[in-house]
Amino acid sequence: MSKKKEKETRNVTDESGAIDREVLDVIHEEKRRVSGRGPRDAEAERKKKKLAEDGLKAIKAKDERVFTELLRQAGIREGSAEWRNAWKAFYSG
Repeated sequence: MSKKKEKETRNVTDESGAIDREVLDVIHEEKRRVSGRGPRDAEAERKKKKLAEDGLKAIKAKDERVFTELLRQAGIREGSAEWRNAWKAFYSG
């Protein structure tokens, strides 16, 4: 990280030294926009991350019903290659 960006980052910390979550989101989104990688919409990215976290919880809990619902919410159609790969991950986890 350049010294200028490092200084800017230090300026947005609170007394505990933690950077505000909203500021981190903006920094992260700008980095992605400049590099041309990933979704440009921070909200879509958060939704995708939450869905992935919920999927991992369902795998760990071995809850097939919840896992099936999460796949549907993600827009994965039954019988598709993604669906089969998700279930392979579910049964191997």
